[in-house]
Amino acid sequence: MIAVPANNASFIDQLNWHSNQATSALQRLSNGSKLLAPQDDAAGLAVATRMESALLQLNATSNNLSNAVSFTQTQSGYLAGAQKVLDRMGELAIRAQDGTMPDDVRALYNEEFQALKDTFNDARTARYNEGNLFDGQTKNVPISPENGSIDLGGVNLFTAEMNAVTAKSTQLDTFADASDALDSVIQASGQLSLNHASLGATLNELQTASDQITTARSSAMEALSRIRDTNVADEVTNLTRERILTQSSVFALQQANLQRSNVLNLLS
Repeated sequence: MIAVPANNASFIDQLNWHSNQATSALQRLSNGSKLLAPQDDAAGLAVATRMESALLQLNATSNNLSNAVSFTQTQSGYLAGAQKVLDRMGELAIRAQDGTMPDDVRALYNEEFQALKDTFNDARTARYNEGNLFDGQTKNVPISPENGSIDLGGVNLFTAEMNAVTAKSTQLDTFADASDALDSVIQASGQLSLNHASLGATLNELQTASDQITTARSSAMEALSRIRDTNVADEVTNLTRERILTQSSVFALQQANLQRSNVLNLLS
């Protein structure tokens, strides 16, 4: 007796299943993510969402640290220039103490000395993002999303020692004036050196914090990639397998329909 399939429901179910699986694999390949819907991996999606939020915080912290480095490097650059000015002022003050020098030559030294006072004033009144670089105020910058911070700034170029260098009374007109001017320059230079060293320490702290943030970001991105990103090799294999099974299901359905048709023709 010839068996005639009553319906093709099982073949159709298999065909739909394999077709849907192939479509899903193709979507994951084209999208680059294996988390196309919450039901794909609910736990993985929750972890990925938290990690994406943490990455945004790490990126923001990294930007803040970059701005802090730029701020501190700008301060350091101005201090280096100010130090050269003080060095030249000290040199002029010593040369003005030469007892064999006529007054008219000393006056030339004093003229340059006064011009350098203006240059020093320009350096200590420099601004960054509408704020004074050297007003002595500290600025706080976080070094991680959770806790910890670094204090920037704190360099004051308006102390009594600095003001003495730029005072109107600081002149090289006489031997005594030149000697007093040299003392003022030496004191200001010593204070400037300490400030410059402090900025160097701050830059080292910022670089260390930046390196730590970079490491944390790299680790978080790798972990997020393992959870979220498509494994191309696996998905290509899945796509190929499901396409073959889909074609097999189509062939099986065709054969079932052909068999049924042949039997009905014989019966009729």
